[in-house]
Amino acid sequence: MVEKQILKLSKLCEHWAEHNNSHKENYIKWRNIAKENGLNSVVEKINKAIEMMEKSTKFLLSAKNDIEMKVDLT
Repeated sequence: MVEKQILKLSKLCEHWAEHNNSHKENYIKWRNIAKENGLNSVVEKINKAIEMMEKSTKFLLSAKNDIEMKVDLT
């Protein structure tokens, strides 16, 4: 049972990372719209959100890698 949960956790980390990337594309689109409309403070905040999302994705993929290194999921 534990290995089944760990396998699920590994897949969830990957899913969450992919989900972050799909949101990132949308953030970029709307950041550009804000930029075109001179909303500089909004652009800065969306850029910060993108940066934080990228860090989150990096940590999630690192967690997935840690799981794979410690547990044989094959």
